[in-house]
Amino acid sequence: MKTTHKIIIGDALEKLKEIPDESVDLVFADPPYNMSKKKGLGWKYSKHVTMQEGWDIFTKDEFFQFNVKWIKECMRVLRHGGSLWVCGSFHNIYQLGHIIQNFTDLKVNNHIVWFKPNAQPNITCRFFTESAEHLIWASKNGNGMRWTFNYEDTKNQIYDDINPKGKQTRNVWSIPLTPKKEKWAGEHPTQKPEELLRRIILACTKPGETVLDPFVGSGTTSAVALTMRRNSVGIEKEEKYLKVIEKRLKPAQKTLNEEVNIQIFN
Repeated sequence: MKTTHKIIIGDALEKLKEIPDESVDLVFADPPYNMSKKKGLGWKYSKHVTMQEGWDIFTKDEFFQFNVKWIKECMRVLRHGGSLWVCGSFHNIYQLGHIIQNFTDLKVNNHIVWFKPNAQPNITCRFFTESAEHLIWASKNGNGMRWTFNYEDTKNQIYDDINPKGKQTRNVWSIPLTPKKEKWAGEHPTQKPEELLRRIILACTKPGETVLDPFVGSGTTSAVALTMRRNSVGIEKEEKYLKVIEKRLKPAQKTLNEEVNIQIFN
């Protein structure tokens, strides 16, 4: 089986317009959370500064309009029966859910809690320690098509400390933070673990179908889709991550016997 993987460098709001209507089967989006600050966030006992990414800084109104635009474009390119997964924290997930429920015809199927057993400590000691992120799974129904859910695969191939093998998979997933072994090609500040993408792609697509990630970052979605014999389209605004993505796709190709076609667009 030959699979094709496209990496498009540019602004998601513009590049999504170039993708044909109803041409993808699954959208996974890990959009900006609007958590960053111009001066970043410093640690009391370290010179290290985090949360200083320009692409993650919006005014309140800008952020809402940005989320409305990319979600509507993703709904347009999604086939009937396809799924949209969005990832977030309390900073953005409620707004994303509001937009999906009130500005689109998508149906929310599940809310997934991604529990991080090795979450970072709370450096301010003024809040509960953030140990989870949240995902919304919505589907585009109609035209006689219903969403894909590979029930038996989820029972037998998605399991952890919370979910026993062979049982129905719960909507709480225990997945550690992205390990260092997955950052060998270069780091991205919001890189998601491969296991998270594996579960989503396994549950909602079939081999040969197409996965779109409009904020592909370091290429996790593309790399996992490749090894699972799905096609992929990834859009990334920051060109500096292109080399990281290309490095990550090379070893993934070696694990397959099938022909792989990788295309880069600037």
